[in-house]
Amino acid sequence: GAKPASPQHPPLDDNGLPMYMPYDPQATGVSGSTVLCGVTAAIGVAAGAAVWNEWSKLPQVESKMSRDSERLFLLDNVKWFAQLMVIYAHLLGMMCVYDTTTWMHGDCQLIENTKLAMEVVLNPLFCFISGVLSQGAPTEGRLKRFVQFLLVPTVLFVYLVTPVCAVIFAGLPFETGLSQVLNPSFSPTHFANATPWYLFALLVWRASVYLIWAQMRVPVAFVLMLAVSCGGGYVGGLNTAQWGGGWAACLGYMPYFAAGYVMPFPAVAARVPKPGLLGAAAVAAAVGVYAYWVVPGVFGQNLPDGHGTYMANRIGLYVVNDGNLTGLDVTFFWVRRLARVAVDMPAVLAIIFLVLPRGETPITYMGAYTLYSYLFHSTLGFHVRRAQMLKYLGMPVVDSRLAHIGILVLHIPYCLAILAFCTSSYWRALWSWAISPSWVSVIFSAKPVSENKPKGDVAKADAQ
Repeated sequence: GAKPASPQHPPLDDNGLPMYMPYDPQATGVSGSTVLCGVTAAIGVAAGAAVWNEWSKLPQVESKMSRDSERLFLLDNVKWFAQLMVIYAHLLGMMCVYDTTTWMHGDCQLIENTKLAMEVVLNPLFCFISGVLSQGAPTEGRLKRFVQFLLVPTVLFVYLVTPVCAVIFAGLPFETGLSQVLNPSFSPTHFANATPWYLFALLVWRASVYLIWAQMRVPVAFVLMLAVSCGGGYVGGLNTAQWGGGWAACLGYMPYFAAGYVMPFPAVAARVPKPGLLGAAAVAAAVGVYAYWVVPGVFGQNLPDGHGTYMANRIGLYVVNDGNLTGLDVTFFWVRRLARVAVDMPAVLAIIFLVLPRGETPITYMGAYTLYSYLFHSTLGFHVRRAQMLKYLGMPVVDSRLAHIGILVLHIPYCLAILAFCTSSYWRALWSWAISPSWVSVIFSAKPVSENKPKGDVAKADAQ
């Protein structure tokens, strides 16, 4: 007697959530959520135009990013902080599965709300900085570094490192891993789905800069990137798998990359005062309140996640909470993507310029090697092994919300330890042949890049 799946009655995932956005093609009018997102998007566009006008008036500042002898420590601090958030967000996903019967008893809501709040900053922060590091003309040297530190590591990770690690760390039968190495699938769909989404998106974004966007005036490139992202959300329909998860995320998060690509980062950093400790703490607290309470309180779950198409919901985040949408709502769903960017970017800029330190800290060096931690923290299965260890120890049942908050806070050092391990010189020495392949420079008849000079290696800076 169950109703068949249809736009009005979408199939449900394992959590009982709609697997794609419900809408009624026969209904007319526009929902309140579309109006709210449209107004927000309009305000965001107007604010963006005003900010761009101010940016264009800033005096030119010589960019340390263009020198082979220096780096902006701020960028490295942003990168390690963003990667720490990635590790922590993945941990929260595991905690909802394994910990809510013991010391996080019955509090999956707290975990999920924390994770959704982090999404306001997490992926937008990484994508924005990727845009900043993609600025500049596509010189011969930059093209060579693109191949050496991004294209080659991606191919090696997908077709060699992943099956090797699966055999060593995940218990994949040796014969299966060997078969994956000797009989790889080079289809575009397989490559897009097998590559971690951010790495695939960065590969596409950087290539598109060299081939397309760098040939245009910066404002024109920015507008066209927004248009491609907004229109691309309709491509693929209900089946994200056919389109490729990497492609959907590449288009979904492109506006943040575009914002970083057009921002005169050195000039803005020179103009904004350095944050003091108390001021940085106050801004961080304000961003936390904004992301955890204000954004969901105003928009609910009407802002789309960037990982999928508008209609697909492969990760259960497109829950529209004002009832079934109309066909006209679907037509204007692109304004929700712009609204999401308008909501996220103030928090992203506040974290970068008003919270994170500008100078070198004891852990700033980790930012130069975030690609290692991004690729290996999941591959090594730290969170799975943590869950197995806690099960073996037999954690007590805890019902206190205050205690649950304390448990979440105490896991931050655990995630920082994972980041430190994956970016350590010992771990990098094992995998530098694939992730920082200096041997590729022999093909270009160039002097190999030293792994021991992160501050002077702009190539790895913009690739990672």
